[in-house]
Amino acid sequence: MNQRPVNSLLINLLIAIRPLLGFASCKFPMSCTTFALAQLRDLPLVPACRSIARQVLACNPFW
Repeated sequence: MNQRPVNSLLINLLIAIRPLLGFASCKFPMSCTTFALAQLRDLPLVPACRSIARQVLACNPFW
């Protein structure tokens, strides 16, 4: 199964909702959105999602 259409859909979704999330002060040099976009462009879907989840959990934006 070709996963690139799913990646493209997620990339477009992230680009569309990014302005609604506002600007946060990130503790990483690359924001989670920028990191997610890069991972979705460079990796297959499952490894990209794992990497994005690790980054978001390490950032801990929910507390």
